[in-house]
Amino acid sequence: MSLLATQDPTYNERGERKPHRNSRISTPLPIPQGDVAVELAAGRLDIERWALWALGIRLNRGQRRFVRACAMRAGNGYGPAFLDIAVSAGNRAGKTLVLAIVILHHAFYKMGIRPARPDDRDDLLRWARAPYSWYHISYEGKVANLVYDELVKLLTHAHMAQWDPQTGAMRPAWLSEQPYVQWDKKFAGEYPWIVVNPLFGGGQIHFRHTNEKAKALLGLDMNGISFDEAAFELYLDTVRHEVLHLRRLSTGGPIFYISTPTAGYNAFSDLWEEGNPENPRRLPRTLSMRLSTRDNIGYGLTQENFDDIVGGFPEHLIPQNIDGYFIEGEGAYFHAPAVEAIFDPDLPDEQAPAKGHRYVQGVDPGISHDATWGLVLDHTTRPWTGVRVRKRQGRQSIPSVVNMIAEQRLLYSQGSLCTTIIDDTGMGGKMYRQEFAGLTPLRTFDFAGRKEQKLNLLANLKATIDKGLVRLPRNGPWAELRRQLLGYRLDDRKLEQDGVMTLAMAAWHASRNPDNPLTDATFSYYGGTD
Repeated sequence: MSLLATQDPTYNERGERKPHRNSRISTPLPIPQGDVAVELAAGRLDIERWALWALGIRLNRGQRRFVRACAMRAGNGYGPAFLDIAVSAGNRAGKTLVLAIVILHHAFYKMGIRPARPDDRDDLLRWARAPYSWYHISYEGKVANLVYDELVKLLTHAHMAQWDPQTGAMRPAWLSEQPYVQWDKKFAGEYPWIVVNPLFGGGQIHFRHTNEKAKALLGLDMNGISFDEAAFELYLDTVRHEVLHLRRLSTGGPIFYISTPTAGYNAFSDLWEEGNPENPRRLPRTLSMRLSTRDNIGYGLTQENFDDIVGGFPEHLIPQNIDGYFIEGEGAYFHAPAVEAIFDPDLPDEQAPAKGHRYVQGVDPGISHDATWGLVLDHTTRPWTGVRVRKRQGRQSIPSVVNMIAEQRLLYSQGSLCTTIIDDTGMGGKMYRQEFAGLTPLRTFDFAGRKEQKLNLLANLKATIDKGLVRLPRNGPWAELRRQLLGYRLDDRKLEQDGVMTLAMAAWHASRNPDNPLTDATFSYYGGTD
């Protein structure tokens, strides 16, 4: 029995299938029956079984854990149980292959769309006609295309993972033997594109990059998103919160972030922590896991090769590059555990001024496109507490910067004392110093001249952090400060370090002013009090 399929469908600029203006007949397609139909039905929620039957791939232990999490459904029976899954993988752990399999599986079954009732023709048409677009992205197009290359090898029965060493032959792969998936055309003549035949719903897989902070993805509806090598995306927070989250607002689809970790703690490590099973504040519909290279021994790697390569590898890098752990970056100035300890998730992002307290506002004014930071510490008692932070990014006018800083100073001067300390290095700093002249008391710090001045300021901040003399909120705008501290190096020419310098100036002032000063003290020439 077979089905006469029409010519390949056409698609509009949003990737949605449009009806044909003619019905020219092309190659007949066989309708799955018997054992094939049984396997198709079982494979919808069993990706491991589907991968072996449809693609001839045996998954390793780490890959099996990932696909089982991806296949789990929410209470309605078809939506994803986890909206965000983050995977930190060692090198050669099989992440690209398993990601390709999961993406193809979701597009093939149109996961996330309510399945049709087999005996209801109208419902079958509803499911078949529903658009389904999965977007696989990365920080560069050539990296995103690695998954496309894996899919082409799988669909053409040319992937080395399909080889069975026990039989000495390629494993049978049903999908590689059927013309149900098209991969040899490009979307808009430019982007790699994979399209499932309309017999199976016509799901699509698109491949894109995140250049220009992923602005090209705005306005698209996405049934699912996968982000490869997310740790290397410089603007991951911006891309994630301002672009990707809203792309699945109408579909309820999942996002899979998968990457090998890079040196130091960054936005991807924070994202991974949100779904860490050991995190008591883990969001209920997020999940994080690791893929170890060790799990791929006997699948894509041999024990002998693994031992030889790892034997000559720097020992301190093995947890990161083999087991997917996040480690402190080489050359990091601040000790990561000490930095983590001063950030308290229970502290509010902002606190109201308290009468009789003493505050210091550190200010690093931006010139041109540099960011302006204004950070307020309450240093009445130890440990000092971060109570407010403001940041202005991009091209700024002098009045807007002055108003932002003056507003904070005025707020924390009501029944209390707020000292402002600014970086007045260079001509720009001197200019801002004149603009801030009306803010009293006003202190300045000039980084110009001897290098020791900056090193002393940083050393004071390092001692403050190591001794736990300051407590800062962990969420909101403080999260960026935490990330800058974790990634800071003395050679900071190419680093975002405005927040670090702002905190350093505030801590420098606070450390030079005593805690719990006398109030209303009366001077006596003879050393007593009247």
